[in-house]
Parts: sequence; C-alpha cells; structure tokens
Amino acid sequence: MKKFVRILGIAAAAIAGLPVLDYAVAWGVAKSRYNRVYAAHDAGFPIPFPLSPADLAKIRADRVAAGASPDDPPGGVDLAALARVRAEENGKHLIDTRVGCAGCHGADFSGCVIVDAPLVGRWVAPNISGGVASVTRDFTAADWDHAVRHGLRRGGLASSMPAVDFFNLSDHELSDIVAYIRSRPTVDRNPGSIRLGRLFSLLIATDADAFTAARIDHLKPHAVEPPAAVVSVEYGEHLVQVCRGCHGERLSGGKLKGDPNMPVVANLTPHEMGLKDWTVGDFLRALREGKRKDGTAIDPAMPWKAYGQMGDAELKAMYAYLRTVPPLPKGNR
Repeated sequence: MKKFVRILGIAAAAIAGLPVLDYAVAWGVAKSRYNRVYAAHDAGFPIPFPLSPADLAKIRADRVAAGASPDDPPGGVDLAALARVRAEENGKHLIDTRVGCAGCHGADFSGCVIVDAPLVGRWVAPNISGGVASVTRDFTAADWDHAVRHGLRRGGLASSMPAVDFFNLSDHELSDIVAYIRSRPTVDRNPGSIRLGRLFSLLIATDADAFTAARIDHLKPHAVEPPAAVVSVEYGEHLVQVCRGCHGERLSGGKLKGDPNMPVVANLTPHEMGLKDWTVGDFLRALREGKRKDGTAIDPAMPWKAYGQMGDAELKAMYAYLRTVPPLPKGNR
C-alpha cells in the first residue's frame, strides 16, 4: 500500500515540474509502456518441494532414536504430507516477514483497490487466492515466477508488482510461498480492473522505470535453493535484497526520487551517516522494537514489525552483510 502512496507523490511532483502537459501524448506513451511485451524464461519447480535427502536422513535418525531399526525406511510417515506442511509453514514465514503479499492483495489474498480517483486512475492488486475471480486460479510454476520475480502478467505484459525486491527468491522459497497461498481458503471476489488516469499516465510516461519489469534481466536463471539459513554474509545479502527497493541499490538511503511525502530513508551502510557505530544489538532492537540506536522511533513507513518477526539468525545475517558494503554518505542510492 505504501508503495502506491509513494507513486502518487512522484506523479504529483512530476506534474508540478512540467509547465505544459500534453496528456494525450502522456497517455499514449503510458499505454505503449503498459502494453510492452517482455520475453522471460519459463522456470519450472515443484509445488511443494519434496523432502530433501537431509530431511529424510533426519527422519530416519529420529525414528532410530525412538527405537526403530537402523535400516527401517520412514514407514508410517506420510512424506508428501510432511513436505506440504513444512512448505506451508515456511511460506507463511516468508510472507509475514520479507514478501508481504497481504499488504497489497489483502489478508485473504482476494485483492484490493489501492487507488481509485478520477484524476489518478484505478490501480488494483488482483485476487491471488485461487478463487473463481483469481488471476492465479490455473497458474503454473512458470506463471508464478513471471508474476513474483519478474513483475509480468500473462503474455509478458508488465505489472505493478515490485519484482526487483523479490527477483533473488530461490525456486524453493517461491514454491513455499505458493504452497501457503494455496493452503488458504479461496475467495470468489473480483476487485475490478486497472484504469490509467492522468496522473498514472504521466508517471508511466515520464519514468521509464515505473514498472520494475524494465529493470530486470528476464533471462537470468534463479537459484534453486537459498543460502543456508545461518549467520553468514551470503545469507544476509540474500535477505537484504528486499531493502533495496527503498534504501537504494547501494543501500545508502536518502530522499526517494520525486516524492515529497515519504520520509527520508535511512542509510544502511557502515558510514558515519549510517550504521557505523551500530552493534548487532542495536540492529535487532531497531527491527524488533522500532527504536534507533539513539532511542528515537522509526517511522512506521518502514515495515520493521514485519522484518522483526525474522529469527535471530536471519537478522544477524542481515547485519553481517551490511557491515561489508561500502560506506557511503546518505543519498548515494
């Protein structure tokens, strides 16, 4: 939701900066960009993923500890059901912390009207619950990949999905997310369609990157598995990707482009204007309590409550990675 409020601010600022505005031209350019077709690979993966050899080895070890024969296969265990439960649990964790599907698509995933105003237009997050009116009702794994990690609708058309934040999700993580969404009750509700008004047309016409699909390498392969969930720089880099949408590719924050309404975004680099003197305890406090090192409150535009639901290993890995990025003054996004 906050992303679309930010979009309105950008569009309004763009209008203020143009003394003469040809809305017909803007609408034509916007329509052309909205209807651009992107070619993307077709990523296939199971939903859910089956149990791994390591999972099976642990099940056997647990059974042996309980008195079963060492060569006893995991009989009496519904391996498919167990794989599904584990996928749904991790999918819920990912959605509650890093991915935040409910923020736009609603708590029941039935879709939401984000903006509906004559001058602005009508912007809608679609129903992804799997119900009759759901755009994902017959989605394949490749369709989910295009939607979430590439910001593409069926047919290769761009969507408003902030896919840059999620491009580095592994196949397994995305599979778990889909498994959880599919486990929820389906909802037969149609939130309606998108209509480009003058402000949205102007935004799309004046910003070539208005759709994140324009900034993604759609043929780049994805990792099958995420890095090991331990406190490491590699795992931290994987997790921090979701921060770059607001804090910038170089994570130094600053004022968001053209937006007079959003607060200045914090510098996450180890610079004196950023997190140079922050300890891991300060970092955990910020994301668990919404308090900076100096005790001041973090603006609620920063979704610290969601990130704070991550486990200690996740947050400490993020901190470990942030200590390794180049220290930059605030604003060098």
